[in-house]
Amino acid sequence: MSDSNVNINDTQNTASATPSFSIKTSAFVFLLALAGCSAYEERSTPDPKALGLPAQWQSAASSDGLYPADKEAGNQFYSPLLATTAQTRWVKSFNDPSLALLVERVLSNNPSLAAEAAKVVSAGAGQIQSESALYPTLDLTGSISESQTGDSRSGSESVKLNAGFELDIWGKLSAREQEASLNYSAARASFSGAALDLSADVAEGWYNLITQKKLLKLYKRREDTLINALKVIEQGYKNGLKEIDELYDAKQSLQSERDNISSQEQIIAEQVRALQVFLGRYPDGRLLNEEGLELPDLPALKTEILPSELITRSPVLQSHWLTLLAADAGLAAANRERFPSLSLSASVDQSIDWNLMASLTQPLFNAGKLAAAEDQAAANVEQQEKLYLQTVFSTFADVENVLMQEATLAHRYQLASEDLVTARNTTTLALSQYQLGLTDLDSLLSVQKSMLDSEAQLLALHNQRLSNRIRLYQLLGGDTRSEQAFLADKVQPSDAL
Repeated sequence: MSDSNVNINDTQNTASATPSFSIKTSAFVFLLALAGCSAYEERSTPDPKALGLPAQWQSAASSDGLYPADKEAGNQFYSPLLATTAQTRWVKSFNDPSLALLVERVLSNNPSLAAEAAKVVSAGAGQIQSESALYPTLDLTGSISESQTGDSRSGSESVKLNAGFELDIWGKLSAREQEASLNYSAARASFSGAALDLSADVAEGWYNLITQKKLLKLYKRREDTLINALKVIEQGYKNGLKEIDELYDAKQSLQSERDNISSQEQIIAEQVRALQVFLGRYPDGRLLNEEGLELPDLPALKTEILPSELITRSPVLQSHWLTLLAADAGLAAANRERFPSLSLSASVDQSIDWNLMASLTQPLFNAGKLAAAEDQAAANVEQQEKLYLQTVFSTFADVENVLMQEATLAHRYQLASEDLVTARNTTTLALSQYQLGLTDLDSLLSVQKSMLDSEAQLLALHNQRLSNRIRLYQLLGGDTRSEQAFLADKVQPSDAL
């Protein structure tokens, strides 16, 4: 609180001194003291320990648990947030407790989502400010003065209560309030969209991580095969049965595979750190242990949503639509700013003297300021309208592509599954022939490599199908059920707040 120095010495000697002077002066000093108070708090640099920053850079490593504080969650995990938020209920459809736990943690701790929530709070405060213009204002004004002319000294003080009210004749204030209200609703829809996008990114990153871990295992299996092959070739070279170029080729193949393993380990570490950033934690690469985790079976797709329903379900489309409506209200308000304003005011002082006044203000000349503001608002409406239409058609195109991709990936996955069965049978036959001396080592290695490639392709297709399904949930607003089933849950986008 800042100091307020008011000279009230010798006021008892002034011509205007009254018995209540000290009381009034004390009240005025108190008002000045309140005005000197500041709610500002100086912000200091974040504490590294509070952020969980290590003393040194961390190397990629794995911990011994999925989430140290939640190892007991297991299949009994239940997330109220995922259960009550329309945009994230789709996570439960994968029946994956690990994913549900990860998404729950991200939604609770992600800084970007928290920033979106702050935008909603800010927009809500803006709505309250606009609404306040529709109500009367009431202010308390205190003043004190002291002057001296020659040997004559005088002082005065006053406390006055002022009231004011602007009549919303043309609906200007109502238009501003409607604009702020629609911006608030748009911010809430944007937050719901951010929660949906974030949960989709986390799910896709999680399954990418599991896929990359499984690919690493395939590469290590191939490494083991090449190590065994190199041993056979080295022994054959010592016995004079193999040429030097065969030995060099075997060593080069093994070295190349080990290089693939190193690159794959780097990819995994980066994916882990990406998930840690989503969680708002220091990316030390030691958060997750994906050993033993499997990619879930793809849930059956039952799409009951019509294109016309998508407009009201998608948080992105709703945010653009509400922003367009807010722009319309802003244009109406800008137009009405050029009309006269009628205000009423009243005041009463400590002597119970009062006055009442009405004033009418009509803008006459402002160098085109109000006209330019209206033109700007009209251009903003046109901009938001075109953006909304572009977003609508882009979303429809994305949904159509994802639905087509759903069928395409399912067909490719079936073919890859059949190809893997054939590759495994071929490998079993080639191994038997090699043991009987009916084929050479190079042929066996080629067949085994083809089988591992088939496994990798099937694994990649499985992950692509999961990613495509996640993208579909994202585009459809987090649910694939009909509008009636969606509304029956009585879950609003704002429930994520």
